[in-house]
Amino acid sequence: MSPKLKNILLKGKYPLALVVFGVCIGFLGESSLVNRCSHKAEIRRLEGEISELNEKFEADKETLRRLEQEPEAIKEIAREKYYMKADNEDVFVIEDSEED
Repeated sequence: MSPKLKNILLKGKYPLALVVFGVCIGFLGESSLVNRCSHKAEIRRLEGEISELNEKFEADKETLRRLEQEPEAIKEIAREKYYMKADNEDVFVIEDSEED
């Protein structure tokens, strides 16, 4: 090995070690920066899903409270969600259709 090449390798071992360390931290392993970014994105998506489910839970809790306290609410919900009707009435379901 020539003395010039040996001198370059000896002087460049610390920057080389830093580059190897940076690559290991940035791209390899469980706690790499790439994995951290993907985990943060997944956490944000899941937090949004949690807030949507909490809103649905609150709406369902309110519906349950109404069903327990108001007897007329049972009829209202049966008509709105399940298209049930009384004996002396007809129910017409009208759906909007988009015509081009």
